[in-house]
Parts: sequence; C-alpha cells; structure tokens
Amino acid sequence: MNIYFSAILLTLFSLPSFAEERAESRIIDFENSNINSVPFKHMLTNTGILVEDENIHKKTLLADLILSIFYKNPKNRALCEDTPFIKEVAVGTCSGVLIKANLIATAGHCVDQQIFSKTWFFNYQNGDDLATKKGYKVQRIILRHFDLIKSGYSTERNLINRQRQQIGVGPLPPDMFDYSNYRDIALLELETDVEGYIPFNINFSPFSAGRRAISVGYPLGLSLKLNSIGTLKEMATAHYMTTNIEILKGNSGGPLFDFETGDLIAITVNQGFNSVFGLRKDKRCYGFKPYLGNGRDVAHLSGHMTLSQVKEFIFN
Repeated sequence: MNIYFSAILLTLFSLPSFAEERAESRIIDFENSNINSVPFKHMLTNTGILVEDENIHKKTLLADLILSIFYKNPKNRALCEDTPFIKEVAVGTCSGVLIKANLIATAGHCVDQQIFSKTWFFNYQNGDDLATKKGYKVQRIILRHFDLIKSGYSTERNLINRQRQQIGVGPLPPDMFDYSNYRDIALLELETDVEGYIPFNINFSPFSAGRRAISVGYPLGLSLKLNSIGTLKEMATAHYMTTNIEILKGNSGGPLFDFETGDLIAITVNQGFNSVFGLRKDKRCYGFKPYLGNGRDVAHLSGHMTLSQVKEFIFN
C-alpha cells in the first residue's frame, strides 16, 4: 500500500467497537510461505510482488526501512529488536494475483502510469535474488477503479468535536461511512505468460460469514507471507467484504483464498481498525503492538474486493 492511501484508511477506520471482555492476541500473525505451509500450490506460484526497477538490485533490510514506512519523520525513534522479519530484505510496493497466465489482478491504488517502469515477480521467497529471477513487465492497463470510501460526521460526533475544540483537544475521526461507490481494483496484462502459472477456480460470489480464509502477499515489501488466522466478517456492498485477517502495507492487491477449497475469493485493498505498528510503551521502542480483541471476532482488520466487477474481462 502506498503511504498516502494508508494514511487515509487509518483515519477512516480508527473507531473500533471492542467488546468489554478483551484478550491479547499475538503481536503479528504472518508466517513465511513455502510449499509445506499452504494447502494449494497456486497460492504461491500465482502471487506476485510489484518492484520498482531501481530496487531489483538492492538488498535493503527491513530494519533500515520500517520506521520510514510508518512515519514521515523516523528520527529519534528506536526500533524494537524483537520486531519480526527485520533481518529480511524488503523490496516491493504491492502484491497481485495471476488469474490467467498473462493477466494479473491487483488493487487500483497500486496502479498509475509509473506501473510501466516496475516489474512483477512471482513466488518471491526469502533468500531469492530478484536480479537472477525472471520478472514480467506490464503491457497495458485493462481496467483500473480507485474510488475512496466516503466519510462524514453524525450530529453527535459533530457536537463532541466542538466540545473537544473548546478544550484544545484534537477532533475525533469520521463515524459515518458510505461504501456504495467504493472501488479499488485493477486488471493488468503482462507482456508474456508467466512461467509456472497454475490455473485455479475463482468464486465470484464467495461470501459466507465465519468461513475461514487465507491471505497471501508481500507485507512491507518482504518475501511471500501468508496469514491464515481469520475468517470472513461482513459483505458491505456487492463488491466489498471485510475479514478479521491482519494485513499490512504491501499486502494491497494480494489474493484472499478460501482455505478449504483454494478458490480465489477477493483481493486485499485496505487495513481495518487496528494499526499494529507503533510505540510499545513497555519497551520504549517502536514495533508491532499486541492488539486487543475478543476471540479475534470483534475487529475488522482488513477489507477486500471481490472479482465480480472484472468477471467480463476474465472470460473475454
């Protein structure tokens, strides 16, 4: 996810309504992916990372980037030494998923005219050298939708903010959201077919509350990671669903699969209520924070676009 878009979304989704009984979860739920960690091989072979060409030959550790990813001014902030993956190389900006050998779906906010000076790599594993790995260029943008969630303030929230202003306290964020026109999806044609592509099924009407799903992608531009701890939460519109699966910047555009069938059911487009990176007061350093939830069922941790809006292009 780009930093500008993430800042907007973190503002939009900063009103968690947690249950009274709370329990700490793990600090971060991602794990490295490999053939033994996924139930279906296409979850690896068809998941791509988008890399700026100038970064292909760089080997920058996450430890040297992570504070600048989350903060405009990272100076005088100490990184927690137990932060996961900080010794791994971080290279990418977004994720994507092959739905044909030369057709990739990703988030709309990952795509602009600079897409032609970037390269897609697939099944990028920790330790791989991108300089020796085959990359794929975008030939054309078939479709791109990027319309933000509209937000506003209720009468009650406006009153509270006026009171906060009078005592010199900053305003609360919006508390009313309109998802009806929200779109964030793109379809790209690559110059050549991707070697190793594995055909699979796409479920265009996938929603079933509580069904287990698995998110695959490249959080923070790292090598391929998966998160299978979570379920589908709510269908907000005909195209947009939420889950309680934790994701991070860089997961944008990455696939969401049905854990049992391996069907592609959506692509990841935003973070939800929780910002899991910040000051850990217990250690006086910055890292991933334990977030609070009740059995992991109260938080909306991420949002996803179904593939129904690009169905006509897939079968053209």
